[in-house]
Amino acid sequence: MTTQFRNKPRIPCPHCGETAGIRKSQGLTPVYREAVIECRNPECGWRGKISIEITHTITPSDMPNPTVALPLVPRLRELAMAQATTG
Repeated sequence: MTTQFRNKPRIPCPHCGETAGIRKSQGLTPVYREAVIECRNPECGWRGKISIEITHTITPSDMPNPTVALPLVPRLRELAMAQATTG
C-alpha cells in the first residue's frame, strides 16, 4: 500500500520564483536521490540539479531494511533514552 499526498512539495525557481518541476530523478542509495528540475516559466528557462536526502526517522518502519540505519529525530531519541533509564 502506498500513501499519496494531496499537496505535492513545491520547489520555486531560484531566479523567477515560478514552480520548478522534476524532469528526471535517480536513486543512488536507499536514502539519497538526485533530480534534474526545470522552471515551468517558459520566459525563464532555468534548469538545475537538486539532491534529496532522507536524514532521520520520525516513525520507525514495521518492515525495516537492514541496510538502512537512520537516526531518530532528536526528540524521539531523547524520549527513548529517558524511557530506557526509567523503565
